[in-house]
Amino acid sequence: MSESRRRRWGRFLFGLAWGGALWFGLRIGCSAFDTNPEHLTGLFGLAYLAAWGPFFALSRLEPIGKAARFTLCTASIALSFAALEVPAALELIDYRTVFATPTPPWQRTGNRPDPDLIYVREGHQRTRFRYDGAELYGLRGAKPWQRYNCELALDADGFRNPTDADKADVIVVGDSFIEGLHVEAPELMTARLTEALGQRVVNLGRTGYGPQQERNVLVRHGLDLAPRTCVWAFYEGNDLQDLHEFDANQKNLKWILDDRRSRSFYSRCFLRNSLGFAIRRWLRPDPTRPAEAYAGRFTDRAGDDVTIYFSTGIQHGDGGPELPRGDSAELKRVEAILAEAHALCADRGIELVVAFIPAKFRVYHDLCQFTEDSPCRDWPIDDLPDVLGRAVAAISPEIGYVDLTRPLRDSARAGSLVYLPDDTHWSAQGHQVAADAIAARLSGRPASPRDVFASRRRLTDR
Repeated sequence: MSESRRRRWGRFLFGLAWGGALWFGLRIGCSAFDTNPEHLTGLFGLAYLAAWGPFFALSRLEPIGKAARFTLCTASIALSFAALEVPAALELIDYRTVFATPTPPWQRTGNRPDPDLIYVREGHQRTRFRYDGAELYGLRGAKPWQRYNCELALDADGFRNPTDADKADVIVVGDSFIEGLHVEAPELMTARLTEALGQRVVNLGRTGYGPQQERNVLVRHGLDLAPRTCVWAFYEGNDLQDLHEFDANQKNLKWILDDRRSRSFYSRCFLRNSLGFAIRRWLRPDPTRPAEAYAGRFTDRAGDDVTIYFSTGIQHGDGGPELPRGDSAELKRVEAILAEAHALCADRGIELVVAFIPAKFRVYHDLCQFTEDSPCRDWPIDDLPDVLGRAVAAISPEIGYVDLTRPLRDSARAGSLVYLPDDTHWSAQGHQVAADAIAARLSGRPASPRDVFASRRRLTDR
């Protein structure tokens, strides 16, 4: 073998060994530590410099030629990243949204932190929210039913109402079921309720809120609208757990209210969010479960089979901790909050009506066919709707109670998709069913606290 060939083979083997060592080092660096975007940035920077090692060691170019090539390549990469970062610097693009970076709600674009509500939405926004179904996360091989893409138009207080309101006949407080970001505004339960009652219904729901925040919404926004009725929506899927989340956020309120980090360029930038995406998708993905084990086959009204996914049961997730339910300390706290809300409403002559929103599994559990090895077959169904109904009645017989389980189940039994197949929330049909049930309760109601209040005032005036 000639000397020149030996040199070429030597350079080739040296470069191959160097590249293998570099790849091995990257694998170790990405897996041996708690990887985060900052760590990955430094690791990739060092790897980039190390990748030039064989070139500097083996190239026959003069030192100035080597330096020129290194500088040109590095500058090209830097300018490419800079071009991607300009829209973030000008606040035209928030890459947290592009890469679906997990972000606390008070740090998201269009939101701001609040001492009483943890976060609020900026008023008079008009934007579009794009979602994949929440039931898909953590399920391997799940097929999305559709891509949710709905317009969010907000009033002055950041709630999903078509116009600002200084007065209302009915207000509805609640969480994501009431804000309804998976359906268009005319399909919302509150919009359907407006049509059914012929009255002004104001939507005071906001995604992520729990009982404490809903009480504060009532005080800050609801009472001044002087409604005849306040509908309080209780969702069994997370309202009891949300009590603890609010408590934890209150302990960190000083950090939450300091929004400098959320508004910084670094939070919005391409590099941080793209690396975070790479970590979540490839380097440290969350464990997944087989989708077919958590899917039920439902036959709709047209006779077609629809796959409905269930990420968790009623009382606990598969292998997860038991969640607070009836006769729990959390339910007693909700009772106390509802009692306070009733007192606030009664002082203003407002009727309080509590609406129980069931989890999707409660509605569809016996209407779906599951595989033999599906854990969903053994998930229990408790009596929380009745427990909450008795608790509401014990607070005061003046409080109305609407259990939406039966009307939603009746509609589902007839073949309707009242919940989204790949998400935990109502479909447009579900919003319609809930509106009809609540409208029936309000239309046929007995004398409300406002009627009693007015009657007492008339007697006093005489």
